[in-house]
Amino acid sequence: MKPDLYICHTAYQVLVEACRAFEASCPPAVLLSAALPGAEALAERLRATGLFAGVRVFDEEKCGNAFQKGFWRTLLLQRVIGRRNVEKYYGFSLDGAQYRDIYIHNDWSVLGRYLQDKGLRYILCEDTFASTCAEGGHLLIRQQRALPHFALRQAFGYGYLYWGDWKKVKAIETESIERATVPFAKERLLQRRQKAAFSALTKEQKALLSSVFITTPLPADTAGAVLFLTRDFVSEGLMDEETQRRMYKAVAAKHCSGGPLFIKAHPRDASDYAALFPGAVVLDRTMPSEVLNFALPFRFAKAVTVESTVLKAFEAADEKVSLTLDEALAEARA
Repeated sequence: MKPDLYICHTAYQVLVEACRAFEASCPPAVLLSAALPGAEALAERLRATGLFAGVRVFDEEKCGNAFQKGFWRTLLLQRVIGRRNVEKYYGFSLDGAQYRDIYIHNDWSVLGRYLQDKGLRYILCEDTFASTCAEGGHLLIRQQRALPHFALRQAFGYGYLYWGDWKKVKAIETESIERATVPFAKERLLQRRQKAAFSALTKEQKALLSSVFITTPLPADTAGAVLFLTRDFVSEGLMDEETQRRMYKAVAAKHCSGGPLFIKAHPRDASDYAALFPGAVVLDRTMPSEVLNFALPFRFAKAVTVESTVLKAFEAADEKVSLTLDEALAEARA
């Protein structure tokens, strides 16, 4: 039986594919993008689980840019150069015939474009939890479809098309076909209830996932524990680092007392929270917050965040506090 291939660009995607691997009849292979913080260390922990036939890290930044200008150069050269760049760097040509299915969450990546360069069919999975069911109209897809001669681009494979519009996308996975808001016919959607998959994990499977994602020693006494989940407003250009530090100190002082403080930073947030909150348990920022729903031997008394949707699917806290950015800044000024 042929294995599946999973291509992951975030820790959440790794978690999703690890859950899928539990269901696989043949050990799958995994390609991890080096854009994922701590990718090499994560790859080692994944190998140690024995779930996968192979785990490789791929540095997409080293592959060069295949984009061409002009109609004929794009039509005749772009895919050739795209394949050459990847295969010259990586040292092998991905053979789609070796795999039953290829799963990828970010087809707007170098690896996603490589699949299109090779003419390989793939299943496009949700980038984040229930992203196909999000409100907002999926503007990027609609903008793509507004490109000149979109139908011809799609029919003849001119350039790259993302987010499920490429003609050889086998299916688009969704948390719920009924709730999906992506502009695709239902026949193209493949339902996979990821929340249910998390809930169905056995004790042994949860322990295995904990060994992959929980890398920080936990305190013996966790009574009244409070979890603070951050967002990196600095990298988004919404404030400077000092303002963010003052804001988070104020929010923690008001909302995060009563027990040991746990910090779960956003994956892009490289702030030194160990220095900002001495004595706090700073969890690995690359760990998906969804892991905390099942991987810890205790529940949090409270979970706190600022201007984030992260608590919507969070179930491991007795109380959830979600502040707006204006509320958090007001507390910093008080």
